[in-house]
Amino acid sequence: MNRKFSVLVVLFFTVSIYAQNSKQNEHEAWKLLQNEYKNFDIGKYKTPDIVRNQLDNNFYFHSDYSRIDNSYPDRESKREGSNLNGYISSSFLHYVNTRKKISSFTGRLFIREDYSSTKDRQTFTVDHSTAIGNVSNLSQQNSLGLNWSNQWYFSKLFYMEYDLQGDASYYFIQDKTKNQSEEDHQKQKVFSSIVSPRLGIGYGRIENVRDARQAVYIANALSQKKVLSRNLSDDELFELSQIISTVKNKRFLDSRLRLIEEITTLDTFFENNQLLEDNGAAYFTTLYDMWQYGDLFERQSGYEISFIVRPAYSYRNVEQTPEIQDAINHSWQHLMILNFSYEKPFKLNWQHSLSAMISGGINSSSERNKQIDYKNSTQSNSLAASAVYSFGYYPNTRTNIRIATSQQISKNRYKDDRSLMNFYSTLGAQLYYYFSPNLRLAGDCNLIYSPGRLKWDGGYYDNRNNFISTFNIQLTYFIF
Repeated sequence: MNRKFSVLVVLFFTVSIYAQNSKQNEHEAWKLLQNEYKNFDIGKYKTPDIVRNQLDNNFYFHSDYSRIDNSYPDRESKREGSNLNGYISSSFLHYVNTRKKISSFTGRLFIREDYSSTKDRQTFTVDHSTAIGNVSNLSQQNSLGLNWSNQWYFSKLFYMEYDLQGDASYYFIQDKTKNQSEEDHQKQKVFSSIVSPRLGIGYGRIENVRDARQAVYIANALSQKKVLSRNLSDDELFELSQIISTVKNKRFLDSRLRLIEEITTLDTFFENNQLLEDNGAAYFTTLYDMWQYGDLFERQSGYEISFIVRPAYSYRNVEQTPEIQDAINHSWQHLMILNFSYEKPFKLNWQHSLSAMISGGINSSSERNKQIDYKNSTQSNSLAASAVYSFGYYPNTRTNIRIATSQQISKNRYKDDRSLMNFYSTLGAQLYYYFSPNLRLAGDCNLIYSPGRLKWDGGYYDNRNNFISTFNIQLTYFIF
């Protein structure tokens, strides 16, 4: 494990040094002008009134076929196999952010089907008899999810929040096995759904300040290219930030028209404020570059504290044939949650993030099987607390390094005097580096310690200690 951490630490320092000392012009721009707007506080940025809609559709299809012929002294064997699988997914987002409310509506639809089959044929040389076996598997998954959330502000910082989450899923699985003497098949149908409303009050507001950071990147890069007649004032930087947020609202089916509109809007700002010394190729290429790659990382500012009540109900029905079984499960949950979140940008390139939560509730479930006349119910009281802190470093448009630690404690007490207590501690680091639109590097490592203690109704205990370490490096290259 020490070797893994050493490798990641070396990667962190190597990428950080490369990001700051590369001879490429864009990296030199950051290096020479990292203090150009050092006193500009992106944490004071306020998002203008915006309404955004986003629709994402994905389609995937895969097919393969294989045939294997084998010859043995006593028989000839042939195996054919085929696989078909694919899915269609669609998601829609409607997002509103004004001084009076923050609202979002999300809908997700997912449809997937997988089919596989194999056919074995064996011909024996002694009596020329033939044995045939067919196996097939079909599975289908359909799901629909909806999420509607709102924050209504009574005053500048006091707000009421409410939302409604719902999901419904249907699974179908069918397995068939057939040979010359018998045929067997198994079917399983699973329907599940969950509904969870939420109601709460809170104080504070967390703003997305990514666009303000992008405005500083644009101003710095243009200054280095010596195309500006003067530096932008703080008021002009805030104005440019709000223009960036507003112009991103506009959507076109043709991405080229969208980019033209966005660049034209930014160019109008610089022209109207008489900020351009030279509006030639250096100006436009730099503007295009910073616009397309200057907002890769999320940045936030502010704090929120809220008290929430969240009930939830879930239903699950499992049917199996030919051995008929019909199991129905109902679950109820009633939670009260106290949340705190804090985001603080520090000197443009650094980010403090802190969140904490305390929750308590009552959980109950019941299960019934019609065929075997089986009934069972459980009930438990839960109490949990967690805290997460992360420290982020964003030296330029390409690099993101984060170190995070978290602690979680939970306890469940059941009506039969059983109890379960869990602890969960993590320490981790993440690295992301954007070499170019075609080459990206991501890496992370984590140390996880999770002891647990289970008390049985007889008064004796089971103790568990888990230690887990993870290490990942991913290098992605886009050919096109």
